[in-house]
Amino acid sequence: MPLPRRPVPALAYLSVAFVLGATVAVTVLVDTELVLLNDTLFHPTLFGLVAILTGGLGVRELVRPVAWARAATVTAMVVALLVWLRIGLVWSIFPSTEIGFVDGPGPLSVRVIKQSGMFESTTTLSVRTDEGLFSRQWPLDCPELHLDEEELHLVRWVGADRVEVRLPDEEPIGVDLDPATGRPVDACR
Repeated sequence: MPLPRRPVPALAYLSVAFVLGATVAVTVLVDTELVLLNDTLFHPTLFGLVAILTGGLGVRELVRPVAWARAATVTAMVVALLVWLRIGLVWSIFPSTEIGFVDGPGPLSVRVIKQSGMFESTTTLSVRTDEGLFSRQWPLDCPELHLDEEELHLVRWVGADRVEVRLPDEEPIGVDLDPATGRPVDACR
């Protein structure tokens, strides 16, 4: 199959699709600690839709002389868009929202994040270093908590290297942190 007279638009479409597809793969598959990447680039549904559209347009430009290949490309693009929208619907139905934070020593803080579920919502904790563009965030492996905004006072710093949650009528559970970085050393106990 000969290339069309103008392969530059097709190659430009395919390049954009490749970059956006790689961005989706990195944000979905790689668990990065950088807050900048997680907050600004975690839009896999949008990036995926644009990657599918531009990739489909690029392939359509390459196979322009062959009518059946062009129809197959458009059909595959529509199916891929519908599947990706279905996947994106699941991401958008169960969002996680930050309900508050507790300042710690230096640039450290504990973020209280409510994760919506199908039947109930749970609360997770994470430690964040507030260092501008290079802020990092690590989840704390604590059992499922059920905290509201009014209960943020139950999350406390015990020194510079330990975070504890003191639930009423229960033993406090806590996580030891590396004092230099703020990264959790072990799971809640």
